[in-house]
Parts: sequence; structure tokens; C-alpha cells
Amino acid sequence: MNWTKAKTILIIALLITNIFLLVTYKAVQDNNEQTEEDLLMETIALLESKNIYVKNSLPTKHDKMPVLIVEHDRIDSHELQRYIWEQTPLDESKRSREGSIRYAEDFLKRCGLWGSNVELDKVEEVDGKTLVHFKNVFNGIRIEKSYIICTIEEGKITEVERSWLNPVEFGRTKKETMSASAALIILMSEKHELESILVEDMEMVYWLEETDYESQTTISDTAFPAWKITYNGGQTKYVPAYND
Repeated sequence: MNWTKAKTILIIALLITNIFLLVTYKAVQDNNEQTEEDLLMETIALLESKNIYVKNSLPTKHDKMPVLIVEHDRIDSHELQRYIWEQTPLDESKRSREGSIRYAEDFLKRCGLWGSNVELDKVEEVDGKTLVHFKNVFNGIRIEKSYIICTIEEGKITEVERSWLNPVEFGRTKKETMSASAALIILMSEKHELESILVEDMEMVYWLEETDYESQTTISDTAFPAWKITYNGGQTKYVPAYND
């Protein structure tokens, strides 16, 4: 037997097989993408038939996610009040939006309330007061119902409202999460027949139902992935994202 010729034939056969597999894989991927797009279009049409309209494009990424173990964090209200009393007012020339943000950040750092998870959320002007809102973001995902709000009047922080969850660790296993369109179908099934809904935003968050937390000791809890749906001028709905 001519081994050189046999090896050449084998190499050619393997190349042909690899090319076939590559072409087949690409065709399957294209078909899946088309199916996903068709499903999304059909979902949008169904939602609109039920008076649910989506302002922006829906998120398409919905990977497997673990739960997140968190701890409720308390602060010493007397110590916080001491920092409020001892602060030096912000100079009038710096009382801009950016100046207020920096002032609030510096204040939280002095109080020991700043950390890598604290991110600016929004700034509001209400009745002559500046409200600087901060959110809790861990590994790029917001921990919902966890926030700090600094109220600034005449260049001084007069109040700090804080409800904070410290992330501890992820759960050991990751589970499938539903798509944004599936979450909207659930919203559709729960709304009143004649109600019209404009979906303004959708975001995957970590969320746990509100509890009356008054303990003086550290309490652990479990936050689950959920779709946060913002609609009709800032109203919110949370849809648990696990499929089961």
C-alpha cells in the first residue's frame, strides 16, 4: 500500500468533512438568528394587539445567572448626624450639578459609606433642594431597592436616605433566565384588558421583595434575577427571570 497516497487522501477527506461541518454550523446559526428575530417580531405584534407598546428595542441577551447572596447594612444614625453637623458648606460658586455630585461623593467617603458598588443614578431638583441619587451595581448588574439619596440645601447635606444591600457571593449554580419578550408576555397576562401600556425601559437586575428590616444585627438574604420593566411615566414592574 502507498502510505503517502493514503495519508493524502485521508487529509483531503478530513478537510472536506471540516468544511461541511463549518457550513452546516453556519447555516444552523443563521437559522436560529432568523427564528429569534421572527419570534421577537411576532411577540411585538401580539403585545401591540393588547395595547402594550415598546418604546425602544428590547434587550436580547439573557444568559444563565446565579442568585446573589446579600447582607442588609445599617449605619449609626448618631454618627451620621455628627458628620452632617460638622460639614463645611459647598462654596456658592460650585453649586452646580457637577459640584453637587462631587460634594455628595466626598461626604459619603468621609462617612465611610462609599464603595466600589456605589454609582451615580440621577440628580433631581425638587422645591429648591438638590437630590443626588446613587445606586448599587455589582458586576455590572444593579441591585434593586438598594440606594443612597443625599439631599442638599444651601450648599449643605441636610439628609441622607439609605437602604443598602452588601453583595456577599454568587450562588454556586447558574440557571436559565427568560427573555425580555417572555417577561412582557407575563406583563400582558396580568394587565387590565383596557389598560394601555408604554414600556419605556427594560433591565435585568438583582431583586428581592421588600421587607420591614429593623434588626440591629446583620441579616443575609437572597436576591434573584428579575426583569425590571419601567412603563407609563416611571411605574415599575418586576418579573422574576428564572423560567421555573
